[in-house]
Amino acid sequence: MPAYALRFVQYLDLMLLFGLPLFSWYGLRRTVPGGDPWLPLPRSALSLALLVSAVFGVLLTGIDVVFKTTEIMGMSITELDRASLGWYLFETGAGRAALARTALLIVLIAFLGWQSCREERSFFSPLVTALAGCALLTLAWNGHAAAGEGAPGVLRLAAGIAHLLAAGGWIGAIAAFLMILLRRSTSAKSNSPQLLHQMLQAFSGPGTIFVGVLVATGIMHYGDLTGWSAAPLFHSVHGKLLLVKLALFAAMLSLAALHRWRLVPRLEQEILAGDGTRSMHALRQSVAIEAMIAVLIVISVSVLGTFSPHG
Repeated sequence: MPAYALRFVQYLDLMLLFGLPLFSWYGLRRTVPGGDPWLPLPRSALSLALLVSAVFGVLLTGIDVVFKTTEIMGMSITELDRASLGWYLFETGAGRAALARTALLIVLIAFLGWQSCREERSFFSPLVTALAGCALLTLAWNGHAAAGEGAPGVLRLAAGIAHLLAAGGWIGAIAAFLMILLRRSTSAKSNSPQLLHQMLQAFSGPGTIFVGVLVATGIMHYGDLTGWSAAPLFHSVHGKLLLVKLALFAAMLSLAALHRWRLVPRLEQEILAGDGTRSMHALRQSVAIEAMIAVLIVISVSVLGTFSPHG
């Protein structure tokens, strides 16, 4: 159970670390001149949250390295020595990925701290998103994605990396919209519904790309692991957990469709009628449910990676 919890926290932390600045950078570029910047949190609070998340990511990586080394070597933590730790870090793919992740997060921490001290308005630069994205993709070496060899192995790894980045972008957007909706619920500004409608429409394009990548890479990954057989879905622990994940993903897609084809058009109609509070309330509830489902999916992913598709 501690191993599953550690994997879950690692995945969620790095997905938010990547997804939130990606959303913020995109939102700042789309903001109407003179309008509110579409940040999930006030600038200072968001910068602090990202900084804490990056530091937390380094700590989680260190704990993960210790746990995996002792597990592989069959020793207790008190018996862990420098030679065993060095073997894991430099001789295994997961260990080298952990080293790369740590280096990327340290650079990100330094950059975030430097930018916070300068208080520049260009804080959410592409570099923040790129560093966080590279740290996130190193998690591909913690699961089945890095288990292949040769050209098929490279393709499997590329699909795993794309899946991670798309998931991080989507989960980051859900978290960002939830934060924005909760903030706007206490806002007295009359243009809140209009700005929300503008951002929902603007993000429909990237959201569609995220979903498309998740579906395509998920199908590719499953076919690669199972030889395109449906039997493992019903005769293995991995398959049954995957069915749970697919059911949760289908629920998220249903909510996304509800947003795009019903709630957002209804919000537009209410705005034209001079209101929008009812639709904002409905969106707030729907996005909160979507966020809870996203957390459940990350939990299922953290467990899935530890089971064999055929076991």
